[in-house]
Amino acid sequence: MKKLGLLLLFIGIILIAIFMFTDIQMSFNFWLIGFLVGMLVSAAGMVLLIIDLAKAIKAEKLAKKNN
Repeated sequence: MKKLGLLLLFIGIILIAIFMFTDIQMSFNFWLIGFLVGMLVSAAGMVLLIIDLAKAIKAEKLAKKNN
């Protein structure tokens, strides 16, 4: 799940960068939709990484408790 989260975060950052810094002609609606899609993909990646971090913390606490 960690690799998927990193991949989604990376793809979302690339999408945001494309829609923010390129000089292609596009309507505001197209730009807004692309930017929001990039934000949603990045947010999904962050959520997956936070879930992975929470699982790792829980496993570490359980390991400390058993020792």
